[in-house]
Parts: sequence; structure tokens; C-alpha cells
Amino acid sequence: MKRYLKHDRYRLDEHEAGSLWYAVRRELKDKEGGAAHRPAARAWRPALATVSVLAIAVVTVSWWLAGRGPSQAEHAALSGGGTTVAALEAHEAPVSAKRAEPAAPAASSSESHKGEAAANRTDSGPAVAAEPRLVVEQKAAVAADRSGVITGRVVDQSDGTPVAFANVMLVGTTRGTSTDSAGVFRFEQMEPGRRHELQVVMLGYAPLDVAVDLPVDGRADVACGLEPVVVAALQPFDVTGEQYMVEIKSAVTESRATGETFDKYAIDSVEDALSKQAGVVYRAGEKYVRGGRSGEVSMQIDGSAPRPAPASEGAVQSLAPVEQSVAGRSAADAMRKRAMPQPGSVTGGTTPPNGEKFELMYFEHAGVNPFVATDDDALSTFALDVDNASFSLARSYLDRGELPPADAIRVEEFVNALDAGWQRHGSETFRIGLDGGPSRFGEGYHLLRVGIVGHSVEDGRRKPANLVFVIDVSGSMDRESRLGSVKRALRTLVDELGEGDRVGIVVYGSRGEVLLPLTDVSQRSTILGVIDGLQPNGSTNAVEGLTLAYDLARRSYDAGIINRLVLCSDGVANTGTATSAEGILALARRGSDDGITLSTVGFGMGNYNDVLMEKLADQGDGNYFYVDGPREAERVFRENLTGMLQTIATQAKVQVEFDPRRVSRWRLLGYENRDVADRDFRNDAVDAGEVGVGHQVTALYELKLVSEGHGDDDEDDAARLGTVHLRWEAPEHDTSHAGKVTEIERDITRGMFVKSEPDGSPHRRAQALAAEFAEILRGSYWAKESRLSSLVPVADALARELPRDQAVQDLSRMVRRAADLKEGQGARHREPLRDE
Repeated sequence: MKRYLKHDRYRLDEHEAGSLWYAVRRELKDKEGGAAHRPAARAWRPALATVSVLAIAVVTVSWWLAGRGPSQAEHAALSGGGTTVAALEAHEAPVSAKRAEPAAPAASSSESHKGEAAANRTDSGPAVAAEPRLVVEQKAAVAADRSGVITGRVVDQSDGTPVAFANVMLVGTTRGTSTDSAGVFRFEQMEPGRRHELQVVMLGYAPLDVAVDLPVDGRADVACGLEPVVVAALQPFDVTGEQYMVEIKSAVTESRATGETFDKYAIDSVEDALSKQAGVVYRAGEKYVRGGRSGEVSMQIDGSAPRPAPASEGAVQSLAPVEQSVAGRSAADAMRKRAMPQPGSVTGGTTPPNGEKFELMYFEHAGVNPFVATDDDALSTFALDVDNASFSLARSYLDRGELPPADAIRVEEFVNALDAGWQRHGSETFRIGLDGGPSRFGEGYHLLRVGIVGHSVEDGRRKPANLVFVIDVSGSMDRESRLGSVKRALRTLVDELGEGDRVGIVVYGSRGEVLLPLTDVSQRSTILGVIDGLQPNGSTNAVEGLTLAYDLARRSYDAGIINRLVLCSDGVANTGTATSAEGILALARRGSDDGITLSTVGFGMGNYNDVLMEKLADQGDGNYFYVDGPREAERVFRENLTGMLQTIATQAKVQVEFDPRRVSRWRLLGYENRDVADRDFRNDAVDAGEVGVGHQVTALYELKLVSEGHGDDDEDDAARLGTVHLRWEAPEHDTSHAGKVTEIERDITRGMFVKSEPDGSPHRRAQALAAEFAEILRGSYWAKESRLSSLVPVADALARELPRDQAVQDLSRMVRRAADLKEGQGARHREPLRDE
């Protein structure tokens, strides 16, 4: 089989090389013989061969019947003696060669053959010489018969799936090939009527020897089943080097996750962690996600009905083994699955594996935005995002003496965790704030800050709300007293609710249960009594809990007020008929379409699913928060309650258009997973972001100006660098404007940029510091020259400048702790630091 790899694209295999050689040789021989003789010679060769074979047969039978053997001269001829050589030369020579009987020198080829046949009939001498020549020609023809073909298919013996790129070798020769994507291989030019030995080799399988008896008709097809084996893995090691700025869709060719992982944790998060590989198989009690082209994978657990996986080109569609029911296993195994978690690692032992401090933390890295040449693309479009869970998660890691994983860092959430400092207003829905200045983190570049400022509403003027608390009370919530943190946070929230608000409570462990129907907040003692009585138990049937909560909210739905679910969980979902995150997210999407939004609040370190919690909030048109302590609970449920509950805009999108005459290139910091196609900015069917009352959303851009130091525009404050467009839709509870789409814009001018970085707003400088800090933590290519220790004095100066801003104080402490952890204690002595 030909291989079309780049390095041997034009390499000929053995058969092709031989065919080419004989074609060249034949062409040269034709030229030597002359054009006039070629057609006749070729036309008479088949007839000559037929006559020769018949003559041999007649002579052989005659000898047998006469009981006489070959003469001494004939022995010499059969053994390749001079007579045969002479005969062969005579056959190849021109027709004018001497004959026993006189012939015209210029006789044609056909006439010469007729004369030769006549001589064989009448003169015994020439006939005896011709017979061994014909026998030798027949033997040569038989030896050269390699018209046989062997084809075959290599499959996985355990499940019948094809094995692509397996090596198939012809034993005893240098010939070999590999299977295609369907597991098929082919050998041509094989000798019929004999046995051929093949060997099939593939990493992850035991070698297979196959004997093929190729019949005389020259065709054989074989099936090769490979037995999977456990392949030893190398110890982990680090490879360092410069990053090459090429987008990688998937770099995983084969990955594995145990059945325990698939049973205990949200399936979609595992899929994302394994790059959503195409095929899934089930072997020896473990499920494997295996290589193939990227595509969706559908899995059912705990007795659900099978659902087909969406078709994907090149994907393995045989998923039946995965769709086995967990409920069908032994009772003892089922009991073990539902047991309360024990201290230590959930995979056994007392500590997590591979030296990890916190086991089974699921995050998803969305990549890093590149610089874009304005001549190539002058538009930047993204959906608004007011989440800040990434900042709180990083703070929790650092407070525990650990650097957060790079995948946990989202730059925009670090930026928006800090007060932007824009002036608050209570008039129009939004205002656009703009400012900028030289970037201290990129020499020769400017930093543009785009602020979207929502109008504020006093707490007493907030719309009434129907709130349904969806509380995870599974066994995993008993770790670190997570459920205790949830209770304290919800007590804070209930204390802030006012007249007209109603609260419902739904819990889920092994089963979902409605503990409290929607109850007026005036019955605080009843509500708090239910909250205080919560106890952890069972597995995690998040699907049933969310289904009951949405049903409860729909029964009391009121379009003129806020209808919202608040999910408090660690993101784990391991039982239920739609355990995959795809099914859970579909619940959130349908609820949002019905006007019921969903906010998620995460708790816990270890056994935590950040991916699912963020996606649920996104699909549910709500916000995602992470509570790492009482102070953060206070901020989310007391200080920011109105903004969390009351939405002022849905489908909110920003598009910044830069002027190529004044901006050479640009880069958006963060918002990688909020990207919107430029063409979809005014497509209101495309899902975007949601903004609550009083929320301020900031986006930072790094800019390289065209005229920097080279033109008259440097001092022209009116010079336009671009335009910011903001588009949103009014929420359903805004009954007078529900569904109305509004778009506003504001120009970016040179005069909005300060001349030196210290002259700008301290809030802008603090957000710029937060962005650079996040870029370093996530290993951004654009921050490869930056050091955490160099941020310490900047962070301390801002903490002194904004002493009452708690988020800035936290940022300063986080920067210093991260510098100590990453660069060692020596970092503290480079610059004087204030005391903690």
C-alpha cells in the first residue's frame, strides 16, 4: 500500500520500481529493432508461443510412448547448454538469419516464421534444437508469475473496531505496508499456489503472525484480530522551549480514563480534558476515550437509554459498549459507588496521585489571543462576561500555598474582579467608558481600556424575585465542610431579601427532592430552618435536582419579576439519566429560553468541576461565582446581590473597530472563550452575555500605533483610533421593553490616552496589573519575558494608593505569594515590601 507521507510522497514501492525498469528496457529494445519490425513481432509472439507449447506436448508424448529418453544433446539443451543459447539468439535475431533451407534475405517476419515451422515439420535436426528452447521459456514464465494479491483487515479483537496505521510485514522479505483508516491493507505481485507469512505489529497490541495460503487463482483475503495489551508508560517529564504561535485544535491521539472517573464526575468535563476524542470503547471494567478526529461523544450511565453520537467525519461510531448500565453491575459495586467518600484520595490511598495537591480539579484552557494586524482584520467582537470565579479560585490556591494551574486562569475574570472606577449612573441602560496610556508591560505599546457601565438601582427598588436554591447535598459536599459554607452563604442571602421575594429549596444527593416550595421571605424562620437542617449524603444526581427546580420555578413563573435558580455545588454530577454535561446544559438552555435564569456558585478544592459550573451559568444566562471563604460569600450575596439577581441586558456584545491608518496591530487580553464571529455581531440569534444592575465590565487591548513618533497625529487629541459598538437586548422581566434590541457606539480618540503611565487612573493601573499577573500565571507567550517579582513593587504601590479597595489588597498579597512560590524567597529582597 502506498504511503502518502510528506517525506516519501514520490517514493516507488518494489512493484512500481520493477514495472518502470521493464518498461524502459522494452522501449530501448524496440528502438534497436527498428520501427518496421515491432508491430509484426508483437503480433506473432502469442501465436508462436501457442504453437511451441503444442509442439512440446506432441514430442513429449511421442517420447513417452516410444520408451526413449532424451538424447545427450537434449540433456545439454535442457540444462542451458550452447544449443539453447543459440536457439534463443536465433529467435531474437533478424529474420535474415541463415536457415537449413535457403530463404530470401529480405523476407518478412511472417514469412520467416512460416519457413521455421515448415523446417520443424520436415527436418528432425532443427526440431530437436527448438524443443528445449521452448521448455526453458515456459519455465521462466511460470517462475515470473506474481499476479497474486493478498488483502486483509486489521481490527481490535475486543470490540471489532478497525486499527489504523498498523504495520504489516511480509516475513522473510523487506516488503511491508500499513493499514488505512479502515484497517485495510493490500499486497500485490504475490506468487500464487504457496504459503506466505505475515506479521502484524501495532503499539498497544500483541504482535500477530498470520499464515496465508494463496490459492492458484491468486486471490486471498484475511481477517486479523489484534489483542490489546497494557503498555508501560514513561515517568512524567517536562519539556521546555519557546511556544510557537499556532492554534492547536487537538494534540491528543489516544487518551484513557478509568470507569471510576466516568462514574463519579461530570462526563463532559472528562471529554473536554481528553480533547473530545471521537471513539469510546469499554474493556476489562474500564472505559477508554481513544483517538480519531475530534467529535462529540455520547455516553449513558446508570441505566439510561442509549442515544446515538452525532456523526463526525472519521469518528468511530461504535459506542454500544459505553452505553452499559451502571445499575446492571453487582449490588456490592453499586453500594460502593454510593458510599460516603473517605478521607484521602478518591482514587485510593491517603494522598492524590502524581504529586498533585488537589485531586480532580477540572479546568479548560481556551488558548491565548494573538496580535492581529489591523490591515488583515480591523474588527474585534466578543460577548460580555461579568464572572470573576477564576480570581477567587486562584486566591484559594495561593492561600493554601500552591500556584494555581494555568488552565484555571481567565484574564478577563481577574480584570473584572477589581473595581473599574467608572462613575456610576442611574439613567440610560449603559454608558461606554474609554481611557488609555502607555503600557508598562509592553514597551512601545499602548493599553486601551473599554468599560461598559450598567445603570445602578437602589436595593429597595429592585424587582421582586422568585428564587429557587438548588443545593448539592451529596457526599462530596461533606469534604472541607463545603455544605457548611453553603449554609452560611444562603443565610446571608436570605437576610438581604425583601418584600415580594419568595424562596424555594431543592436538594439533590442520590435523588432530587423539593424541601420547600416557593415561600414568601416573610417566613424567614421556616426558610432558615430548612437550610440549617441540610445534611450531606449519597451520590450526585444533579440532573434530577435541576429538573425539579426548573419545574418548581415554571409553576410559579411571573414574566414581570425575576425568575432565577441559584445552584450551590462543587460541579460534580455522577448519576441520573442525563449525567453527561450535554444533558445538564440542555436543561439550563431550555430554562433560559423559558425566562428562568441560572447562576452558579462553586465551593471546595479537590473534586471540583470549574468547567461545568462556568458552562451552566453561561447556558443559563446567569453569573458564575466561586466562594473561597466568608468574605467572598459576603461580597457575592450581600454587596452584589441586586446585580446578581436583576439582569438589565441579555445577548450583550461588543465590537471594536480599529482604524488601520492609526492602529498597526491590536490584541484583546482575555475573553478567548467569549469570542463571537465579526459577522454575528448584529445576529441576535447568537447567544452572548448577560449584565446585571450596576455591573461594570472592562476589556483591555494592547495597541501598536502607526504614527507613534513619526507623524503629526501624535499631538492631535481629536485623531480617531477606532469606534466601540455595544449591542444588547432588554430582558423579559423589563415588561415595557422586553425583547427590544439597542445599539450604541463611541469613538476612541488619541486624547483619551495619557502621556505617561503613572498619570492614569489608579483603577486602570490596577486592572492592567491584574491582567499582567494573569498572563504570567497562565503561561502566555506575550508575558514570557515578565517576572512575578517585578510586579511586587507595583502591586504594593497600588495597595497603598487604594487602601480601602479590598480586591486590590488581595491582588497585592496574591502577587507576593505567587512570586515567592514561583521564583523563591529571593524575590522578596529585590524591592522593599510592605508588611502583610
